[in-house]
Amino acid sequence: MFPSSRRGFTLVELLVVVVIIAIGVALLLPAVQSAREAARRAAMKSEAFERDLAGLGEEATENGQLAPAAPLARVEAFAAEIALTPKLSVGTAAPESIYEAHFAGNIQAVSASEDAGECEIELPLPPQIIPLADLEITVDGQASETVVLRSGKLVWRGQLPAEPTSLEVTYTAVGKGLYELSVPPGGILDQFQVTLVAHGSDVRLLELSLQPTSVDRSGTSSTYQWDYRRLLFGQPVRLDILGIAPIDRLGELTWLGPISVIVFGLLVGLVVHAASVPRFDLWMLLLTVGTFAGAYPLMYFAQEYVSLGPAVVISAGIALAIIAVRAATLIGTWLALAGVVLPAAAIMTITLVAAVWTRLQGILLTAEALGFFIAVMMLMPKVRAASAAARKAVRKRAPTPSPKEQSEETSGPAEQGGDSTSAEAKEPTDQSGEQGP
Repeated sequence: MFPSSRRGFTLVELLVVVVIIAIGVALLLPAVQSAREAARRAAMKSEAFERDLAGLGEEATENGQLAPAAPLARVEAFAAEIALTPKLSVGTAAPESIYEAHFAGNIQAVSASEDAGECEIELPLPPQIIPLADLEITVDGQASETVVLRSGKLVWRGQLPAEPTSLEVTYTAVGKGLYELSVPPGGILDQFQVTLVAHGSDVRLLELSLQPTSVDRSGTSSTYQWDYRRLLFGQPVRLDILGIAPIDRLGELTWLGPISVIVFGLLVGLVVHAASVPRFDLWMLLLTVGTFAGAYPLMYFAQEYVSLGPAVVISAGIALAIIAVRAATLIGTWLALAGVVLPAAAIMTITLVAAVWTRLQGILLTAEALGFFIAVMMLMPKVRAASAAARKAVRKRAPTPSPKEQSEETSGPAEQGGDSTSAEAKEPTDQSGEQGP
């Protein structure tokens, strides 16, 4: 039985472990994201707030009856600038994701009839607001107070001439759930121009939402623009304001995460093979790559308590610290730093930047692939040299036969040959003896 000098794991085992962990990450991250989405949808299903809001500010006459609705004015142009900022509620039992919406709009409208008359205009208002403040409405430069909340809608009512009249509206609202901006009713819009800036994170358009004509992401804000001419019909702009939370910036990790796990696992396996470190066995490889992969789900859950930046830094720091301490005790400080920790930090940084800033995905992934191939080209000669040295060590440690065993091995066939020759020589005598009588 030859003694084994087998290293911690083979290349085949390396591939199996990395693929298994990558598949696990590919299944886990979408599941985490789906669970978060389910929680968001459940939070949006509460309609009690909308029912309470619908009963506020109803316009009534002296005898308590609702005033008859005036005809809707014909809106010819609509322009608005909206700024959305995600926030967390203060003082509640658990912090809730809310948003602050600052709206500044200009509406060009005319009377519904050919002559001047009293009309109504439905002004944009988020569906689930908590306060509505800083409300200012001016009609042709004159302040107007004839505005009410009716069935959850902000309605202005007043006299409009037959010529286009400018109506300026500004307010600040804090709400939760969805943000919705409807296309003003009243016929063909000569111009529908809306600029929406999401500060601190991105937004998520819901299904069948009116599509923006341009999107610009820069720094920590995203700018969406809707610019339509002669618009007859358009679905409302519906935004998932809970989705404006930074957690959605990591949605790209569902496919970037498994790729980074594969790259890191293969690189660490080749480094350990090239350095011939038997103590870094298959289980240690599994724990190292698993710790690296575990940083991504941790980032999702950490955002329940802190914002995107601290969540990423804390989660990545914990994972890299665990990997660094354990690798340093097994393969040495410098090799652990250069061959395990720094590659892990670089790969994770590239992955997170590509997930947050999707415009850079192409160049970042290309740079990561080139770096990986260069590292493999540098490590493969060392891996082959280490493999050859291991095979040579196995042959040297193989037991050599003693001189007696060697003589027995060489004399054994000769003796067997002599016996067969003597047997053949005796055979004719025996045959002649049998034939004598």
